[in-house]
Formats: sequence, C-alpha cells, structure tokens
Amino acid sequence: MDYRDEEQAKQEIFRKYKYALKGLRVDLGRPDVVEALDQCFEDFESILQRFILWAIYREQEDGKPLQYPSAGLIQAIKEEWKLRDKNAWSAEILSDPRFESPGTKWWKAAEDGLGRDTRNRLIADVVEENTSYVLFRNGLTLRLAVAMDWEWDQIRDYGERETRPQTGSLTQIFS
Repeated sequence: MDYRDEEQAKQEIFRKYKYALKGLRVDLGRPDVVEALDQCFEDFESILQRFILWAIYREQEDGKPLQYPSAGLIQAIKEEWKLRDKNAWSAEILSDPRFESPGTKWWKAAEDGLGRDTRNRLIADVVEENTSYVLFRNGLTLRLAVAMDWEWDQIRDYGERETRPQTGSLTQIFS
C-alpha cells in the first residue's frame, strides 16, 4: 500500500470516529491535536477506540465530562494505547446520541418538526461532505447550516416548491 492509500484509509477511519471525539469534547482544531493525529499511523483505529472507551469509562466513574479530553487523546496517541481485547469495542458505542453527526441530528429533528411521512416525502438525503447540505426530492439543495437555522415551516415550503415549469400542450401554454 502506498502513502496515498494509507492516508486515504486513515481519513476514512478518522471520519468514522470524528463525531465521537467531538462528542467527548476533543478540540480537533487545536494544533497539538492535529499534529498528534497526523503523526499517528500504527494502529490508528485501535488507539482511537481505546481512547473513546477510556473516556466513556472516566466520565461514568467521575460522573462528569473529562476535564482535558484533548490532552487525553494526545496521551493515548503518544503512548500508543491499544485495545487489549478486540471484543471490548462494539459499533454500538458510536450510537450514543452525543456522537451523532450534525446531519444525523438534523434528520432526527426533522422527523419531530415535520413528521416522519412529510420528512420522507420532501427530503431525499442529508449529505455530509466538505459542505454539508440537505437534498430535497424536488431537486433543490440547502446548506445544512442554513437548514438548522430555518423554522420547520420554511423547510416544508422549500421542499414543496416546484422546480420545473408545468408541462402541457402548446395551446395551454399560449392561451
């Protein structure tokens, strides 16, 4: 595997755990955190899993959020924390509501705000890429940040908007 393939695989792993780290209040924009993540290649996924498990355990034991989650992640990377027992990790851990992406949170809120049937009728997908957006079934898109600021009536009106001119016979159009 060449460097680009390794980097791409690492990015996929990071995307998988990014919102769990954010949910634990790790500052992913902090220069020392970025540097530690960039320089970690060996057992990257195992280290992230071990840190997340440790952080959850500490929060449960202490009864409060971690005091220095970013420093904890840096320590885990530097000391190469690894899972001793591969069965300790479960994908279920990532289903904690704190670890949901903004798009998933908005999708769930849309069910409450619009109703499940209306949401499913109007909204095709929430795409979370460089610029996250809501894709409506009428072909329109709306930046997720804007959608989060709008009222549900505005979302409904936008999703029900006609995007194509009515087709009909020439006599109807010109009469």
